[in-house]
Amino acid sequence: MTADSGFSAKDKRIVLIACCIAAFIAPLAASMINVAIPTIGDEFGVSAHDRGLLVLTYFLSSVAFLVPMSRFSDLYGKRKIFLCGLVIVLFSSLMSAFSASFFILMGWRLLTGLGTACIATTSISMIAQVYPRAHRGLPLALNTMCIYVGATMGPALGGFVTEVLGWEWIFLAIVPFAVVGFIAMSYFKHEFVTSKGEPFDHKGALLYGVGIIALMYGISNLPGMHAAMFVAAGIATLVIFFKFETKERYPVLTVGLFRGRTFRRSCIAAFLNYGAAFAIVFTLSMYLQQICGLSPGEAGLIILIQPAVQSVVTPFAGRMSDRIDPRILTTSGMISMCISTAVMITLTADLQMFKIFTVLMFSGLGYALFSTANTNVIMGSVSEKNYSDSSGLVSVMRQVGMMSSLAIVMCMISVFMGTTSNIEPAMFGAFIDVIRYSFAVCFCLAFVGVFMTWFSKDMTDNAKNEDA
Repeated sequence: MTADSGFSAKDKRIVLIACCIAAFIAPLAASMINVAIPTIGDEFGVSAHDRGLLVLTYFLSSVAFLVPMSRFSDLYGKRKIFLCGLVIVLFSSLMSAFSASFFILMGWRLLTGLGTACIATTSISMIAQVYPRAHRGLPLALNTMCIYVGATMGPALGGFVTEVLGWEWIFLAIVPFAVVGFIAMSYFKHEFVTSKGEPFDHKGALLYGVGIIALMYGISNLPGMHAAMFVAAGIATLVIFFKFETKERYPVLTVGLFRGRTFRRSCIAAFLNYGAAFAIVFTLSMYLQQICGLSPGEAGLIILIQPAVQSVVTPFAGRMSDRIDPRILTTSGMISMCISTAVMITLTADLQMFKIFTVLMFSGLGYALFSTANTNVIMGSVSEKNYSDSSGLVSVMRQVGMMSSLAIVMCMISVFMGTTSNIEPAMFGAFIDVIRYSFAVCFCLAFVGVFMTWFSKDMTDNAKNEDA
Protein backbone atom coordinates (compact mmCIF):
# COMPACT_ATOMS: atom_id res chain seq x y z
CA MET A 1 0.00 0.00 0.00
CA THR A 2 1.19 3.48 -0.78
CA ALA A 3 0.67 6.66 1.15
CA ASP A 4 -1.77 7.84 -1.51
CA SER A 5 -4.08 4.81 -1.80
CA GLY A 6 -5.30 1.62 -0.15
CA PHE A 7 -6.33 2.98 3.25
CA SER A 8 -9.92 3.60 4.24
CA ALA A 9 -11.08 6.65 6.14
CA LYS A 10 -11.54 4.38 9.18
CA ASP A 11 -7.92 3.15 8.95
CA LYS A 12 -6.67 6.73 8.78
CA ARG A 13 -8.75 7.74 11.81
CA ILE A 14 -7.51 4.77 13.86
CA VAL A 15 -3.86 5.49 13.07
CA LEU A 16 -4.28 9.19 13.78
CA ILE A 17 -6.09 8.60 17.09
CA ALA A 18 -3.56 6.03 18.32
CA CYS A 19 -0.58 8.15 17.27
CA CYS A 20 -2.07 11.26 18.83
CA ILE A 21 -2.64 9.46 22.15
CA ALA A 22 0.94 8.21 22.06
CA ALA A 23 2.20 11.68 21.15
CA PHE A 24 0.36 12.98 24.21
CA ILE A 25 2.13 10.61 26.62
CA ALA A 26 5.82 11.61 26.37
CA PRO A 27 5.40 15.37 26.93
CA LEU A 28 2.89 14.73 29.71
CA ALA A 29 5.46 12.65 31.57
CA ALA A 30 8.29 15.09 30.83
CA SER A 31 6.40 18.26 31.75
CA MET A 32 4.86 16.80 34.91
CA ILE A 33 8.24 15.75 36.25
CA ASN A 34 9.67 19.21 35.52
CA VAL A 35 7.36 20.72 38.12
CA ALA A 36 7.93 17.85 40.57
CA ILE A 37 11.74 17.91 40.35
CA PRO A 38 12.20 20.28 43.34
CA THR A 39 10.01 18.00 45.49
CA ILE A 40 11.70 14.80 44.29
CA GLY A 41 15.14 16.36 44.81
CA ASP A 42 14.27 17.47 48.34
CA GLU A 43 12.90 14.04 49.27
CA PHE A 44 15.99 12.20 48.08
CA GLY A 45 18.39 14.98 49.16
CA VAL A 46 20.16 15.49 45.83
CA SER A 47 21.84 18.59 44.39
CA ALA A 48 20.50 20.92 41.71
CA HIS A 49 22.89 19.34 39.21
CA ASP A 50 21.65 15.80 39.98
CA ARG A 51 18.05 16.96 39.65
CA GLY A 52 18.84 17.99 36.12
CA LEU A 53 20.34 14.55 35.50
CA LEU A 54 16.94 12.98 36.24
CA VAL A 55 15.52 14.81 33.23
CA LEU A 56 18.62 14.30 31.10
CA THR A 57 18.68 10.54 31.76
CA TYR A 58 15.31 10.13 30.09
CA PHE A 59 16.40 12.04 27.00
CA LEU A 60 19.75 10.22 26.78
CA SER A 61 17.94 6.90 26.67
CA SER A 62 15.31 8.12 24.24
CA VAL A 63 17.71 9.62 21.71
CA ALA A 64 20.10 6.63 21.94
CA PHE A 65 17.30 4.24 20.95
CA LEU A 66 15.56 6.36 18.31
CA VAL A 67 17.74 5.34 15.36
CA PRO A 68 17.89 1.59 16.19
CA MET A 69 14.13 1.49 16.82
CA SER A 70 13.53 3.23 13.49
CA ARG A 71 15.42 0.42 11.73
CA PHE A 72 13.67 -2.26 13.81
CA SER A 73 10.32 -0.83 12.72
CA ASP A 74 11.31 -1.32 9.07
CA LEU A 75 12.47 -4.87 9.72
CA TYR A 76 9.67 -6.13 11.97
CA GLY A 77 6.79 -3.70 11.52
CA LYS A 78 6.02 -0.17 12.64
CA ARG A 79 2.80 -1.19 14.33
CA LYS A 80 4.56 -3.88 16.40
CA ILE A 81 7.30 -1.51 17.56
CA PHE A 82 4.67 1.12 18.38
CA LEU A 83 2.71 -1.34 20.55
CA CYS A 84 5.90 -2.58 22.27
CA GLY A 85 6.76 1.01 23.12
CA LEU A 86 3.42 1.54 24.82
CA VAL A 87 3.89 -1.61 26.91
CA ILE A 88 7.37 -0.48 27.98
CA VAL A 89 6.08 2.99 28.94
CA LEU A 90 3.25 1.45 30.94
CA PHE A 91 5.53 -0.91 32.90
CA SER A 92 8.33 1.61 33.55
CA SER A 93 5.84 4.27 34.70
CA LEU A 94 4.34 1.86 37.20
CA MET A 95 7.77 0.95 38.57
CA SER A 96 8.91 4.60 38.71
CA ALA A 97 6.13 5.33 41.18
CA PHE A 98 7.57 2.78 43.61
CA SER A 99 11.25 3.75 43.36
CA ALA A 100 13.08 3.39 46.65
CA SER A 101 15.97 5.70 45.73
CA PHE A 102 16.85 8.50 43.35
CA PHE A 103 19.13 6.28 41.27
CA ILE A 104 16.53 3.52 40.97
CA LEU A 105 14.13 6.17 39.67
CA MET A 106 16.76 7.21 37.13
CA GLY A 107 16.96 3.58 35.98
CA TRP A 108 13.23 3.38 35.32
CA ARG A 109 13.42 6.68 33.48
CA LEU A 110 16.02 5.07 31.20
CA LEU A 111 13.51 2.33 30.37
CA THR A 112 10.78 4.92 29.78
CA GLY A 113 13.11 6.58 27.28
CA LEU A 114 13.30 3.31 25.32
CA GLY A 115 9.51 3.08 25.24
CA THR A 116 8.99 6.62 24.03
CA ALA A 117 11.69 6.09 21.37
CA CYS A 118 9.62 3.20 19.98
CA ILE A 119 6.56 5.46 19.88
CA ALA A 120 8.23 8.58 18.50
CA THR A 121 10.05 6.86 15.65
CA THR A 122 6.89 5.17 14.34
CA SER A 123 4.12 7.74 14.92
CA ILE A 124 5.05 10.33 12.28
CA SER A 125 6.07 7.60 9.86
CA MET A 126 2.71 5.82 10.08
CA ILE A 127 0.79 9.06 9.64
CA ALA A 128 2.89 9.85 6.55
CA GLN A 129 2.25 6.31 5.33
CA VAL A 130 -1.54 6.51 5.39
CA TYR A 131 -2.09 10.17 4.42
CA PRO A 132 -1.13 11.55 0.97
CA ARG A 133 1.46 14.34 0.73
CA ALA A 134 -1.06 17.05 -0.13
CA HIS A 135 -3.19 16.34 2.96
CA ARG A 136 -0.63 15.71 5.69
CA GLY A 137 -0.59 19.20 7.18
CA LEU A 138 -3.66 18.79 9.40
CA PRO A 139 -2.93 15.21 10.60
CA LEU A 140 0.64 16.19 11.46
CA ALA A 141 -0.67 19.35 13.14
CA LEU A 142 -3.12 17.32 15.23
CA ASN A 143 -0.33 14.96 16.23
CA THR A 144 1.86 17.92 17.15
CA MET A 145 -1.05 19.56 18.98
CA CYS A 146 -1.42 16.44 21.14
CA ILE A 147 2.23 16.82 22.10
CA TYR A 148 1.37 20.33 23.25
CA VAL A 149 -1.85 19.27 24.97
CA GLY A 150 0.24 16.80 26.96
CA ALA A 151 2.65 19.60 27.77
CA THR A 152 -0.34 21.84 28.59
CA MET A 153 -1.78 19.41 31.12
CA GLY A 154 1.62 18.43 32.48
CA PRO A 155 2.66 21.48 34.52
CA ALA A 156 -0.78 22.09 36.06
CA LEU A 157 -1.55 18.41 36.61
CA GLY A 158 1.97 17.69 37.85
CA GLY A 159 1.87 20.58 40.28
CA PHE A 160 -1.58 19.64 41.59
CA VAL A 161 -0.81 15.93 41.89
CA THR A 162 2.56 16.55 43.56
CA GLU A 163 0.96 18.91 46.06
CA VAL A 164 -2.11 16.79 46.88
CA LEU A 165 -1.08 13.15 46.32
CA GLY A 166 2.71 13.12 46.07
CA TRP A 167 5.21 12.95 43.21
CA GLU A 168 4.71 9.19 42.76
CA TRP A 169 1.31 9.78 41.20
CA ILE A 170 2.72 11.75 38.28
CA PHE A 171 3.99 8.41 36.93
CA LEU A 172 0.82 6.48 37.69
CA ALA A 173 -1.13 9.09 35.68
CA ILE A 174 0.63 7.88 32.51
CA VAL A 175 -0.71 4.32 32.77
CA PRO A 176 -4.31 4.82 31.55
CA PHE A 177 -3.17 6.75 28.47
CA ALA A 178 -0.76 3.96 27.52
CA VAL A 179 -3.60 1.43 27.87
CA VAL A 180 -5.97 3.47 25.68
CA GLY A 181 -3.30 4.01 23.03
CA PHE A 182 -2.57 0.27 22.92
CA ILE A 183 -6.25 -0.61 22.52
CA ALA A 184 -6.72 1.99 19.75
CA MET A 185 -3.79 0.72 17.66
CA SER A 186 -4.98 -2.87 18.15
CA TYR A 187 -7.94 -2.06 15.86
CA PHE A 188 -5.57 -1.21 13.00
CA LYS A 189 -4.84 -4.49 11.22
CA HIS A 190 -2.28 -3.41 8.62
CA GLU A 191 1.47 -3.66 9.14
CA PHE A 192 4.31 -1.68 7.55
CA VAL A 193 7.41 -3.81 6.94
CA THR A 194 9.63 -2.19 4.33
CA SER A 195 12.89 -4.13 4.88
CA LYS A 196 11.78 -7.65 5.75
CA GLY A 197 14.61 -10.20 5.72
CA GLU A 198 17.41 -7.65 5.74
CA PRO A 199 20.07 -7.89 8.48
CA PHE A 200 20.23 -5.43 11.37
CA ASP A 201 23.30 -3.19 11.45
CA HIS A 202 24.52 -3.96 15.00
CA LYS A 203 27.87 -2.18 14.55
CA GLY A 204 26.22 0.98 13.27
CA ALA A 205 23.66 0.96 16.10
CA LEU A 206 26.43 0.52 18.67
CA LEU A 207 28.54 3.31 17.21
CA TYR A 208 25.55 5.64 17.14
CA GLY A 209 24.50 4.84 20.73
CA VAL A 210 28.00 5.16 22.18
CA GLY A 211 28.67 8.37 20.26
CA ILE A 212 25.48 10.19 21.14
CA ILE A 213 25.56 9.18 24.82
CA ALA A 214 29.23 10.16 25.21
CA LEU A 215 28.60 13.50 23.51
CA MET A 216 25.56 14.45 25.56
CA TYR A 217 26.98 13.17 28.85
CA GLY A 218 30.09 15.22 28.23
CA ILE A 219 28.18 18.39 27.37
CA SER A 220 25.99 18.08 30.46
CA ASN A 221 29.05 17.81 32.74
CA LEU A 222 31.20 20.57 31.27
CA PRO A 223 33.53 22.35 32.04
CA GLY A 224 35.44 19.47 33.70
CA MET A 225 38.37 17.85 31.89
CA HIS A 226 36.71 14.41 31.92
CA ALA A 227 33.62 15.99 30.34
CA ALA A 228 35.66 17.53 27.54
CA MET A 229 37.15 14.08 26.88
CA PHE A 230 33.66 12.59 26.60
CA VAL A 231 32.62 15.36 24.17
CA ALA A 232 35.66 14.71 22.00
CA ALA A 233 35.11 10.95 22.10
CA GLY A 234 31.45 11.38 21.24
CA ILE A 235 32.16 13.59 18.23
CA ALA A 236 34.88 11.23 16.98
CA THR A 237 32.59 8.20 17.35
CA LEU A 238 29.74 9.90 15.47
CA VAL A 239 32.11 10.85 12.64
CA ILE A 240 33.17 7.20 12.41
CA PHE A 241 29.49 6.20 12.51
CA PHE A 242 28.58 8.41 9.53
CA LYS A 243 31.54 7.16 7.49
CA PHE A 244 30.72 3.56 8.36
CA GLU A 245 27.06 3.99 7.36
CA THR A 246 27.96 5.32 3.90
CA LYS A 247 29.67 1.99 3.13
CA GLU A 248 27.14 -0.31 4.80
CA ARG A 249 24.75 -2.13 2.45
CA TYR A 250 21.96 -2.24 5.05
CA PRO A 251 22.68 0.75 7.32
CA VAL A 252 20.86 1.44 10.57
CA LEU A 253 20.49 5.01 9.26
CA THR A 254 20.32 6.17 5.62
CA VAL A 255 22.82 9.00 5.89
CA GLY A 256 22.39 9.76 2.18
CA LEU A 257 19.26 11.69 3.13
CA PHE A 258 21.50 14.51 4.32
CA ARG A 259 22.59 15.16 0.74
CA GLY A 260 19.32 17.03 0.24
CA ARG A 261 19.62 20.67 1.26
CA THR A 262 16.00 21.00 2.41
CA PHE A 263 16.18 17.84 4.51
CA ARG A 264 19.58 18.68 5.99
CA ARG A 265 18.80 22.26 6.90
CA SER A 266 15.32 21.45 8.21
CA CYS A 267 16.81 18.81 10.53
CA ILE A 268 19.43 21.27 11.79
CA ALA A 269 16.68 23.87 12.28
CA ALA A 270 14.70 21.39 14.42
CA PHE A 271 17.77 20.92 16.61
CA LEU A 272 18.25 24.68 16.93
CA ASN A 273 14.58 25.32 17.74
CA TYR A 274 14.39 22.84 20.60
CA GLY A 275 17.94 23.57 21.70
CA ALA A 276 17.04 27.22 22.11
CA ALA A 277 13.80 26.84 24.03
CA PHE A 278 13.30 23.48 25.74
CA ALA A 279 15.13 24.46 28.95
CA ILE A 280 12.74 27.38 29.50
CA VAL A 281 10.14 25.30 31.38
CA PHE A 282 12.78 23.39 33.38
CA THR A 283 14.50 26.62 34.41
CA LEU A 284 11.32 28.57 35.15
CA SER A 285 10.03 25.71 37.31
CA MET A 286 13.02 26.04 39.64
CA TYR A 287 13.02 29.85 39.37
CA LEU A 288 9.33 30.24 40.30
CA GLN A 289 9.39 27.74 43.16
CA GLN A 290 12.80 28.16 44.75
CA ILE A 291 13.56 31.83 44.12
CA CYS A 292 10.08 33.37 43.88
CA GLY A 293 8.57 31.07 46.55
CA LEU A 294 5.57 29.76 44.59
CA SER A 295 4.06 26.34 45.26
CA PRO A 296 4.29 23.51 42.66
CA GLY A 297 0.63 24.08 41.77
CA GLU A 298 1.08 27.84 41.30
CA ALA A 299 4.20 27.35 39.20
CA GLY A 300 2.41 24.75 37.09
CA LEU A 301 -0.51 27.06 36.35
CA ILE A 302 1.83 29.83 35.20
CA ILE A 303 3.89 27.52 32.99
CA LEU A 304 0.60 26.36 31.47
CA ILE A 305 0.66 29.52 29.30
CA GLN A 306 3.32 28.15 26.93
CA PRO A 307 1.65 24.88 25.87
CA ALA A 308 -1.78 26.54 25.87
CA VAL A 309 -0.58 28.94 23.17
CA GLN A 310 0.91 25.98 21.29
CA SER A 311 -2.37 24.05 21.40
CA VAL A 312 -4.39 26.96 20.02
CA VAL A 313 -2.02 27.99 17.22
CA THR A 314 -0.74 24.58 16.03
CA PRO A 315 -3.84 23.39 14.04
CA PHE A 316 -3.90 26.72 12.21
CA ALA A 317 -0.18 26.45 11.43
CA GLY A 318 -0.68 22.87 10.21
CA ARG A 319 -3.34 23.85 7.68
CA MET A 320 -1.31 26.82 6.51
CA SER A 321 1.77 24.62 5.95
CA ASP A 322 -0.13 22.89 3.10
CA ARG A 323 -1.09 26.21 1.48
CA ILE A 324 1.82 28.65 1.78
CA ASP A 325 5.59 28.51 1.69
CA PRO A 326 6.37 26.75 5.02
CA ARG A 327 9.51 28.86 5.41
CA ILE A 328 7.26 31.76 6.42
CA LEU A 329 5.98 29.71 9.36
CA THR A 330 9.29 28.14 10.38
CA THR A 331 11.20 31.43 10.21
CA SER A 332 8.46 33.25 12.15
CA GLY A 333 8.70 30.52 14.78
CA MET A 334 12.44 31.03 15.11
CA ILE A 335 12.00 34.80 15.45
CA SER A 336 9.52 34.17 18.27
CA MET A 337 12.13 31.99 20.00
CA CYS A 338 14.65 34.83 19.70
CA ILE A 339 12.25 37.14 21.53
CA SER A 340 11.51 34.55 24.23
CA THR A 341 15.15 33.74 25.00
CA ALA A 342 16.10 37.43 24.91
CA VAL A 343 13.55 38.20 27.63
CA MET A 344 14.82 35.24 29.73
CA ILE A 345 18.22 36.94 29.85
CA THR A 346 16.66 39.94 31.64
CA LEU A 347 15.12 38.01 34.59
CA THR A 348 16.09 39.06 38.12
CA ALA A 349 15.51 37.60 41.60
CA ASP A 350 12.32 39.69 41.85
CA LEU A 351 9.23 38.08 40.30
CA GLN A 352 8.21 40.06 37.20
CA MET A 353 5.07 38.42 35.84
CA PHE A 354 4.96 40.44 32.62
CA LYS A 355 8.36 39.08 31.62
CA ILE A 356 7.34 35.53 32.55
CA PHE A 357 4.15 35.81 30.46
CA THR A 358 6.12 37.24 27.53
CA VAL A 359 8.65 34.40 27.65
CA LEU A 360 5.98 31.70 27.79
CA MET A 361 3.73 33.24 25.13
CA PHE A 362 6.49 33.75 22.56
CA SER A 363 8.08 30.33 23.19
CA GLY A 364 4.65 28.72 22.78
CA LEU A 365 4.08 30.67 19.56
CA GLY A 366 7.56 29.73 18.34
CA TYR A 367 6.96 26.01 18.84
CA ALA A 368 3.52 26.16 17.20
CA LEU A 369 4.61 28.02 14.07
CA PHE A 370 7.80 26.03 13.61
CA SER A 371 7.16 22.38 14.49
CA THR A 372 4.40 21.17 12.17
CA ALA A 373 5.60 23.17 9.17
CA ASN A 374 9.17 21.92 9.60
CA THR A 375 8.05 18.29 10.01
CA ASN A 376 5.87 18.62 6.91
CA VAL A 377 8.87 19.95 4.95
CA ILE A 378 11.10 17.07 6.11
CA MET A 379 8.57 14.31 5.34
CA GLY A 380 7.73 15.91 1.99
CA SER A 381 11.37 16.01 0.90
CA VAL A 382 11.91 12.22 0.99
CA SER A 383 10.54 9.17 -0.79
CA GLU A 384 8.13 6.73 0.87
CA LYS A 385 10.85 4.14 1.46
CA ASN A 386 12.66 6.67 3.69
CA TYR A 387 9.69 7.57 5.93
CA SER A 388 11.00 5.58 8.90
CA ASP A 389 14.48 7.10 8.70
CA SER A 390 13.04 10.60 8.35
CA SER A 391 10.56 10.07 11.18
CA GLY A 392 13.36 8.79 13.38
CA LEU A 393 15.62 11.70 12.47
CA VAL A 394 12.87 14.25 13.21
CA SER A 395 12.63 12.74 16.69
CA VAL A 396 16.42 12.53 17.04
CA MET A 397 16.87 16.20 16.22
CA ARG A 398 14.07 17.15 18.58
CA GLN A 399 15.43 15.02 21.42
CA VAL A 400 19.06 16.03 20.90
CA GLY A 401 17.94 19.65 20.84
CA MET A 402 16.04 19.17 24.09
CA MET A 403 19.02 17.41 25.67
CA SER A 404 21.40 20.12 24.50
CA SER A 405 19.15 22.81 25.93
CA LEU A 406 19.18 21.08 29.32
CA ALA A 407 22.89 20.43 29.02
CA ILE A 408 23.55 24.15 28.50
CA VAL A 409 21.74 24.98 31.76
CA MET A 410 23.44 22.15 33.66
CA CYS A 411 26.83 23.26 32.38
CA MET A 412 26.16 26.79 33.64
CA ILE A 413 25.01 25.37 37.00
CA SER A 414 28.37 23.58 37.25
CA VAL A 415 30.24 26.79 36.39
CA PHE A 416 28.39 29.20 38.68
CA MET A 417 27.08 26.93 41.47
CA GLY A 418 29.14 23.74 41.39
CA THR A 419 27.70 20.22 41.21
CA THR A 420 26.73 19.84 44.87
CA SER A 421 24.94 23.12 45.68
CA ASN A 422 21.20 23.46 46.23
CA ILE A 423 19.26 26.62 45.31
CA GLU A 424 19.27 28.37 48.67
CA PRO A 425 19.06 32.16 49.37
CA ALA A 426 22.83 32.48 49.36
CA MET A 427 22.89 31.00 45.83
CA PHE A 428 20.06 33.06 44.31
CA GLY A 429 22.45 35.48 42.61
CA ALA A 430 24.46 32.60 41.15
CA PHE A 431 21.29 30.98 39.80
CA ILE A 432 20.28 34.24 38.09
CA ASP A 433 23.71 34.21 36.42
CA VAL A 434 22.98 30.65 35.30
CA ILE A 435 19.78 31.86 33.64
CA ARG A 436 21.41 34.84 31.94
CA TYR A 437 24.37 33.00 30.45
CA SER A 438 22.38 29.89 29.55
CA PHE A 439 19.81 31.82 27.56
CA ALA A 440 22.42 34.04 25.96
CA VAL A 441 23.66 30.81 24.35
CA CYS A 442 20.08 29.76 23.56
CA PHE A 443 19.40 33.13 21.91
CA CYS A 444 22.40 32.56 19.62
CA LEU A 445 20.98 29.15 18.61
CA ALA A 446 17.60 30.70 17.77
CA PHE A 447 19.25 33.55 15.85
CA VAL A 448 21.19 31.08 13.68
CA GLY A 449 17.95 29.15 13.22
CA VAL A 450 16.26 32.18 11.63
CA PHE A 451 18.72 32.05 8.72
CA MET A 452 18.78 28.24 8.61
CA THR A 453 15.00 28.05 8.08
CA TRP A 454 14.68 30.88 5.54
CA PHE A 455 17.53 29.66 3.32
CA SER A 456 16.62 25.96 3.44
CA LYS A 457 14.60 25.53 0.25
CA ASP A 458 15.94 23.45 -2.64
CA MET A 459 13.45 22.40 -5.29
CA THR A 460 15.69 19.53 -6.45
CA ASP A 461 15.60 17.70 -3.12
CA ASN A 462 12.72 15.37 -3.93
CA ALA A 463 14.51 14.04 -6.95
CA LYS A 464 17.71 13.58 -5.02
CA ASN A 465 16.09 11.75 -2.14
CA GLU A 466 14.14 9.38 -4.31
CA ASP A 467 17.52 7.72 -4.87
CA ALA A 468 18.81 8.10 -1.31
